[in-house]
Amino acid sequence: MPLTVAARKVVPVVRWQTPAELVQALLAAEPEAHGVLWDRYSTSLRAVLRRSLGPDTEVEDALQEVFIRFFRALPTLREPAALGSFLFGIAVHVARGLLRKRRIRRWFRLTDDGEIPEPPDDVDPVSEQAQAAVRRLYVILDDLDDESRLVFVLRHIEGLEITELAACLKMSPATVKRRLARVTPLVFARARNDADLASFMAAPDQGERS
Repeated sequence: MPLTVAARKVVPVVRWQTPAELVQALLAAEPEAHGVLWDRYSTSLRAVLRRSLGPDTEVEDALQEVFIRFFRALPTLREPAALGSFLFGIAVHVARGLLRKRRIRRWFRLTDDGEIPEPPDDVDPVSEQAQAAVRRLYVILDDLDDESRLVFVLRHIEGLEITELAACLKMSPATVKRRLARVTPLVFARARNDADLASFMAAPDQGERS
């Protein structure tokens, strides 16, 4: 005897089983597609970020950044079947950027862990000095022309490689290296002569790698 409607077991339909199908659903703005993408990939992406960054509060913010960048780049995805690789590539890029920022912050020796300290309720002299150092650094940067400032900031604070920096600024790598060769000694010379900055500055790496 056939089952009545009430007695039938409801089996959920698995939609967009392949990566290519899911990409098409995302491009078509299917309402449930974003949730499926998150359920399918967030756990593995979070693991990649945690392994890359260590157990850090940045991991959840980094994961959000991966998905933000993914949706911006989605129309450029030429191989929908490679959705997983595309996402992991973005995650690695986000992790690399965060690691560079940590290294550069430590390079300026603002704190032991590289984080720029927030002003506390009861002002700690060390934190107050670090805040003053950041302010003084930007006073120096304010005196640079726009292109020199961008070259210095993108290389020494954002940590971009020469080739990445050249692409961002639409310059040749050779032009970027020449600008860095001029601006880096200038900034560091002024920093070493600044009472607020001198004790926080470490010498930059010698030479520039592409």
